[in-house]
Amino acid sequence: MKAKEKFTDIDNALKELHDTIAKLEGVDTAEIERKVDAFRKELYEGISRWSSVELSRHAERPGIDDFISRLFHDFTELHGDRLYEDDPAILGGLAYLDDTPVVVIGHKKHSEGKKDYIRYHYGMASPSGHHKARRLLGLAEKFGRPVITFVDTPGAYPVPEAEDRGQAFSIAQCIQAISSVRTPVVACIIGEGGSGGALALGFGDRIIMLENAFYSAISPEGFSSIIYGDPSKKERAAETLRGTGKDLFGSGIVDHLVNEPMGGAHNDPVQVIDDVGRAVRQCVRELESLDIGELMKARSAFIQRLIPPS
Repeated sequence: MKAKEKFTDIDNALKELHDTIAKLEGVDTAEIERKVDAFRKELYEGISRWSSVELSRHAERPGIDDFISRLFHDFTELHGDRLYEDDPAILGGLAYLDDTPVVVIGHKKHSEGKKDYIRYHYGMASPSGHHKARRLLGLAEKFGRPVITFVDTPGAYPVPEAEDRGQAFSIAQCIQAISSVRTPVVACIIGEGGSGGALALGFGDRIIMLENAFYSAISPEGFSSIIYGDPSKKERAAETLRGTGKDLFGSGIVDHLVNEPMGGAHNDPVQVIDDVGRAVRQCVRELESLDIGELMKARSAFIQRLIPPS
């Protein structure tokens, strides 16, 4: 297997080597450390799109809890969809961004510092999660609060119960709600952005995306299974999908690209979160300066550009 296809393993090994060398006593290790860092930088600059997918799924990558605790204050989580239950895969509530009251909604994959993915369905929302998001969007419009979303999900929750409750319809309702809510919306793609489950929260007046996040209509594994009939060709599928932050920023789909530190966002989460925060504040200021009618016209025009001619 090519080195770039095992980027995370090699990068971890190089970091351990760097730390070990730095601890040697009585030896001038500066030149060796410099060479190790140079190799890591060269490795990072040439990573494949599949390596970006791996980084977007890294267990230590900052999640919604990290972003909320650092960027917002006085966060009050709201629970339940008022129909069935509270979906743990969707976290949302009221908060303040500096002095601006906002509504925050996003996918939650696991608890902060833990790997309890099963508890949160790996961030895959059920219809209850989408209904919860719609309820929060309604509150945002009612009280004139900008909406900040954080997208990090492999897709919608793929279980029979979710289908029985109208999974596809709930996604469509959420997309309709977020596209028509009469208040500014800023979407942040911080990790995986897979399929309709991501699109339910991944649309906004401004879209911010991390460099190694991956936003696509289907996962590379799913694409590989359907198109190539072989899920092991996921690396080839990732190259075809071209869903990294760099790809989508270059295509004009994403408004702000947030660069990640060498080796991925987990290597300096504070810096990454602060950079996202600066972009969010800039977007909120820009959008709040617009008349709501102008904002809705611009949003409608953008949506029309996305619809292919009949």
